[in-house]
Amino acid sequence: MKKENILVIAIICITIIGFIVYNNFKSEKQTDLIQEKEPAQVSDTSNIDWLGYAQGMDLAKSQNKHVFLYFHADWCTYCAKLKKTTFRDAAVLKYLKDNFISIAVDTDKNQGMAKQWKVRGLPTLWFLKPDNSKISSIPGYVDAEQLLQILKYIHTTSYGKMNFQDFVKTI
Repeated sequence: MKKENILVIAIICITIIGFIVYNNFKSEKQTDLIQEKEPAQVSDTSNIDWLGYAQGMDLAKSQNKHVFLYFHADWCTYCAKLKKTTFRDAAVLKYLKDNFISIAVDTDKNQGMAKQWKVRGLPTLWFLKPDNSKISSIPGYVDAEQLLQILKYIHTTSYGKMNFQDFVKTI
């Protein structure tokens, strides 16, 4: 056999194996999506009370609270940093708990939701009015001090009266 024929056969075999592995991985992901349930509410005071999307949106309407919508994935470095720093800050935890409905969406497990919200990078933070209409989003990592300022800006509905830079000057 010629070297070219052997090379073609090897490439075809690698392609077939790759196709099989990809389809097995894809079917496992679809099974996970079908079996996915909304995360349970966490009552620990050292954590944010993350809710699933549908439950959180309903609760926001009924309690007339703004929504903090957090898109993340396990592999995301800055998502992990948010969890270890910003989401452990006592002031941020208290402000979220008292004034917001917090919803977490894993973009690997819920790609459709990420596409619906046009999430292009992680982490992405969305802020919504109590009626679930969009206010604004922030892509990327935010430290605790800045997130607290943003949460206050949203909660006080100052976004309807002034821009964020002017709001920061007032606090």
